[in-house]
Amino acid sequence: AEMLGYTLEEISPLDFKDWRKIIHNKDFSIVEKEIEKLINKEIEHYNVEIRMRNKNEKWMWINSRAKVTKWAENGKATLISGVLTDITDRKKAEEETYKKIIEKESILKEAHYMAQLGRWDLYHDENRLKWTETIFEIFEIDPENFGASYEAFLEAIHPDDRTAVNEAWKRSLVDKKPYNIEHRLLMDDGRIKWVTEQCRTEFDEAGNPIHSIGIVQDITERKEMEYQLFNEKEQFKTTLISVGDGVISTDSQGKIVIINPIAEKLTGWSQEEAYGKPLEKVLNIINENTREPCVNPAEEAIKLGKTVEMENHTILINKNGEEIPIEDSAAPIKDKDGNITGAVIVFRDFTEKKEKLNQIEYLSFHDYLTGLYNRRYMEDSIKRLDTNRSLPFSIIVADVNGLKLTNDAYGHKMGDKLLKVVAKILKNSCRQEDIVCRVGGDEFVILLPNVDEKKSEHIIQRITEELQNTKLDSVIVSLAIGHSTKNRKNKDILEVYKEADNKMYKNKLKYGRIMRNKTIETVLLNINNKYDHEQIHTERVSQYCESIAHEMNLSGKEIEDAKIAGALHDLGKITISPEILNKENKLTQDEWEDIKKHPVTSYQILKSVEEYAHLAEDVLYHHERIDGTGYPEGLTDTEIPLLSKIIAVADAYEAMTADRPYHKKKTKKEAVEELKKYSGTQFDKDIVEIFINKVL
Repeated sequence: AEMLGYTLEEISPLDFKDWRKIIHNKDFSIVEKEIEKLINKEIEHYNVEIRMRNKNEKWMWINSRAKVTKWAENGKATLISGVLTDITDRKKAEEETYKKIIEKESILKEAHYMAQLGRWDLYHDENRLKWTETIFEIFEIDPENFGASYEAFLEAIHPDDRTAVNEAWKRSLVDKKPYNIEHRLLMDDGRIKWVTEQCRTEFDEAGNPIHSIGIVQDITERKEMEYQLFNEKEQFKTTLISVGDGVISTDSQGKIVIINPIAEKLTGWSQEEAYGKPLEKVLNIINENTREPCVNPAEEAIKLGKTVEMENHTILINKNGEEIPIEDSAAPIKDKDGNITGAVIVFRDFTEKKEKLNQIEYLSFHDYLTGLYNRRYMEDSIKRLDTNRSLPFSIIVADVNGLKLTNDAYGHKMGDKLLKVVAKILKNSCRQEDIVCRVGGDEFVILLPNVDEKKSEHIIQRITEELQNTKLDSVIVSLAIGHSTKNRKNKDILEVYKEADNKMYKNKLKYGRIMRNKTIETVLLNINNKYDHEQIHTERVSQYCESIAHEMNLSGKEIEDAKIAGALHDLGKITISPEILNKENKLTQDEWEDIKKHPVTSYQILKSVEEYAHLAEDVLYHHERIDGTGYPEGLTDTEIPLLSKIIAVADAYEAMTADRPYHKKKTKKEAVEELKKYSGTQFDKDIVEIFINKVL
């Protein structure tokens, strides 16, 4: 009590909390922790130095030592006894000693600093310059070779800096003020040094200079560091400006310090506007799906002390309210001691990449031609939907009738159109939640969750009606369709798919033949419409072929084949434009090449139709010649099928005796002479003889 200036009566009523009033705030917690350790038996005693306020409101340094002196039977401390010692004087002595040490260190540092400085003195009345040893070392000049004048001093300065130094010197004499200037020195070996020079001048009562004192310090190393730092900053600045990504750096509080031009463009904020703003105000990012704000990347990087990637589906809402998909990362900025001083966020416009990813994702699950789902998506969907919730689960399998025939007859562009038309019909005939897929070249599958057999039959009926009402130039739009339904849990969905496929195949066998024959009829009809004389030509060639085969005593089937082959021999002309077929002038080389393709097209069409497939080669080679100069393969006599030879004679005679845009028709006699002329080279001799003597 006496030590703190109180009476015993004044201090005794104070409880432990009251002592907070006389113990320094920063020290009270120390005492609390030490007492807690005593109570918990972590230590046997404590010994700390604290500050306490006496009755006169002055702080005293006290050494406090204490221990538990009484324990209860349950192991709890019931009494703590302590000893307080006034150590104020000792503390003051320590502080004084510390101050003296600091002062001595400062003096030593100053002395060391002064040792690095060179001094010169100029006595104006004598124009005599005096240098210290250090300044000779800085200028790398031998004292014996140095002229002790101001002019000699100027000679040691870099030529490009002499004028500036001299003007500063003269101005200081006029203004009677000191000057401080940085300039270069040029060494004998061409090296350059940088120095800083400070000068003050003493003047007499008349204002005339008496004595000038200059202090010179070598700052070459500092200048090199400044130059290096400047280059690094410029390099950083150039990199920051030219980098293709947006870059924002923040301080440790998440306030923006730097924002590069790309970031300015993406966010809509300029460097001046963004400086000092919280990152989340400028980089306003949300989740594309939830529309909730994203985690602040700078805060996350600073908190975790490591690089963090931005969440997927991140959208930047710029200052103008535009939404830009971005991807980014944030990393903490650390000083040389490893302390985090801020964060740098690098982000880029993800729009183009996102579109490409969406396109890749789309193509991975969609058919590129029709836009329907593909086989991969169908297989995934079957697995996903094969649950009790989807029962009843129906599957429709559809196959385009005559796609190959359409491709061969009208070209692949028309085949693609057919597929697109079918896809549209299937899509329009189903519900939005139904899954319509193109799983192969001409095969489609429809997945119908929660659709029973009766409803799936209604869907097929809608598809059939749409097919019947659809026109695609001269192409017949037809589908073979099968369906099946999973009604119970334990039925294998793949078996359901197989049942639907089998039904489709049976339907195709039943109606496919009819459709293909109808397609041949349509092709012939279209050729007749395109080519003015084609119908008469094919009818006559067919008759001539039948007659020649009959006179050659061929079998009844061969005679029938000759008749049909004669009627179908120009089927391939369907792919040739009417302008070429009806052209009056001589054909160009390219047009002639198009004409020469028609036997191959005829062959491809007939190979697609079971009833006529055996006649495909006979039609293919009807423009071959006995001497091997024909087309498309240049076959010779024995290599050419008999029916091809028959068609060649009948076709040539009919063409010569009929009206054509490109030539005047020949008389029967003229045509016969032409056949005889090329008998044995273009035409088979025996067939020409039979045709002339027995058919005509």
